Amino acid sequence: MSSSFVINLPFSLRTMLYDINRFHVLAFITWQFANYFAGQNIFGIYSNHVPKWQCGNDSQPTKDCKMYISCPKNKLIFVDPVFDSAAMEFDWICGSSTFYQSFFSQIQFGGLLIGTLLFGSLSDRFGRKPIGILVISNGICSTFASGLAPNVTVLFALRFFVGLSIGGMLVVLCAWIMEVILPQQRMVVRGFFNWGWTRIALTAVCYFTREWRLASFTTAISLIPALLLVIFVIPESPVWLHSKGFKSRMILSEIHIAKVAGVPYIPVEHKLLRPKGLIETLRTKGMFKKLLVLWSMWFIVAICGGAIDLNSGTLAGDLYLNQLCFGVLLVFSKMLLLFVDTNFPNFKRRTLHQGSLIGTLICVIIMTFYTASDYHGVAVLITYLIGTAFLEYTWDACYLCAIELMETPSRASATGSCSLAARVGMILAPMLTHSNQWWPYSVNATVMILGTSNLLISYFFLQESKGVNLDDVHVDDTPSSDSKTLEETERMTQKVRE
Repeated sequence: MSSSFVINLPFSLRTMLYDINRFHVLAFITWQFANYFAGQNIFGIYSNHVPKWQCGNDSQPTKDCKMYISCPKNKLIFVDPVFDSAAMEFDWICGSSTFYQSFFSQIQFGGLLIGTLLFGSLSDRFGRKPIGILVISNGICSTFASGLAPNVTVLFALRFFVGLSIGGMLVVLCAWIMEVILPQQRMVVRGFFNWGWTRIALTAVCYFTREWRLASFTTAISLIPALLLVIFVIPESPVWLHSKGFKSRMILSEIHIAKVAGVPYIPVEHKLLRPKGLIETLRTKGMFKKLLVLWSMWFIVAICGGAIDLNSGTLAGDLYLNQLCFGVLLVFSKMLLLFVDTNFPNFKRRTLHQGSLIGTLICVIIMTFYTASDYHGVAVLITYLIGTAFLEYTWDACYLCAIELMETPSRASATGSCSLAARVGMILAPMLTHSNQWWPYSVNATVMILGTSNLLISYFFLQESKGVNLDDVHVDDTPSSDSKTLEETERMTQKVRE
């Protein structure tokens, strides 16, 4: 639903600030479900959780692998386990089998890599809705089945399909929801329906189930409302339909949106855009340069963020309390971001990305000093929390820039290619956390080097895109600003009031 549609609505049917109606709320909830399922990306925090152990009742709790290997299995005791993990069940704790801890995440990220590119292209060809239904259905089935896995081979195969669905869901639903909400609501959806709630929900699921199989069943069942929403509530994207020339279906979709929103339908004038594939987009003047910048942003943020997230399970203190703190901080930090973005027009996408990177780098440098001094106090958790919040801000910039810089006919496939670059980074991220066992500075050093290079790329090459109308993103130049449309909206609002 474009901004021009809202201009013609009575003021009494519009909210004061973001023009949110019932349909938008349901679209936001659908977005949050996609985020919730993406929380399986960090399920390794719990599935790989291993507490201290002791050999018999007389020995001291330790994480010494020599003791673990030499101790008879009937005498091995895990000390106060807070979560029964797959690592404990399948014995991925010491020796060569520890590689399975990182492989659990890597095989899933491999599915993500394929899913983002495959389903992004399919949704550009066949539509957001049918592919969205497909990926959510597959996500429910594969996640539930992974909880039934009788052995490691079957578990890894099913986690690959979980990753496949996450990749499709993130790409397809991201483009889909962004196309049915208003430009001024893009930061709303990132501000109120965000990764912080995902971490809180995942922590709650694992806290109450206390076991990786039951946690998998619970996650799968809780995705059923998302499937119902995309089947019965969210229609095919009108933006995608008019890009394909399906005028009658586009009108029906807009009528459905107006009906769910509880507002009268007024026809909207659309520009017909010829659909493009990713290859044609890459050959288009100006687009390849934009994608190169976006690819570097997504890849670097993914490898840095993935390594930091997965490494958070090794922090001292209560596992659930630590993860809950991450979630709560992210929720409030996103609300703060929304406030700043709304009330400070000069706070641009470039400002968001570069400022967040600088904040992340400062926190990582401080963490490196903590590691060098062998300090494990509460300041480590606080610094880690702040750094994670800054890193999550960079993800906001990545998603928003990818949606706003790409033209409609190739938006999903282009975003899919960005997500593909991110998945390559996420596949490498578990290797960094694994290498921390041999060199404790592996994660920090990589984040500092890549973060600095990303900052330079963003400073010199990233184009500004805040407030664009997605219908007006052209193939050979920067997207046109939506500021005129917003000014017209305010003028019409004032006339209605008078």
